[in-house]
Amino acid sequence: MTAANSDPAISTTPEQAADAAAAAVDRAAGQSSAVARLPGGRSPLPLPEGPKLEVTDLRARVLKLVGGLRTAQDTETVAVAQILNLPFGPDPEDPNGQVVEGRLGNAGRYYATVTPAGHDMPGKEIEVRFIPERWKGDPRIAENALSTCSLDFSAFNEDIAKLGYSGTEGPSYLKEFWSYRKDWPASNISFYLVVNIYRATTDDQPKGRPCVLSIEISADSTKVDRG
Repeated sequence: MTAANSDPAISTTPEQAADAAAAAVDRAAGQSSAVARLPGGRSPLPLPEGPKLEVTDLRARVLKLVGGLRTAQDTETVAVAQILNLPFGPDPEDPNGQVVEGRLGNAGRYYATVTPAGHDMPGKEIEVRFIPERWKGDPRIAENALSTCSLDFSAFNEDIAKLGYSGTEGPSYLKEFWSYRKDWPASNISFYLVVNIYRATTDDQPKGRPCVLSIEISADSTKVDRG
């Protein structure tokens, strides 16, 4: 698989998706103790709140979800909520979406969504965002650079590969991401992952330590060559 914009399961370019993820993380970080305003004078609704999790716990749950994907039904909200063991609820800003957020580690946040997939695509699109401690805006922008790492990408990349996903680094001229694919011929379906990355500043790594900003999961019905 090539990490290009031609992936049929990605309705926007990975760079656009990464920017949207960062913007949504800004929203989640800003609403950690606030509520979303609703039109029409209705009472505001809080974002559904999940339990406090350690980074290792959320990482394990996400890998369990990724490793268990077999059919489009595995991306539906009920299935995702069961595997992640998180209480999804209506998104105050998206009538078609389900969302949950919570505290991550000592001072970070997590934010997970399940939303309708693109036109003629099966199942739902899932996204899990890791909001690092000291968040002050998209950390891929120099003035927002962080020394804190949400989730180490190198080990996470290895774990995804062990689950049978083929991965490729995105083009260097785009904001940093990796894309992955795994085919299930028996179900005529392929699953796609995009992991968006930021670099935490460190003294021992000139380019910075690669850290996970978000992971996006989607599917597409494909006729896979069975050899």
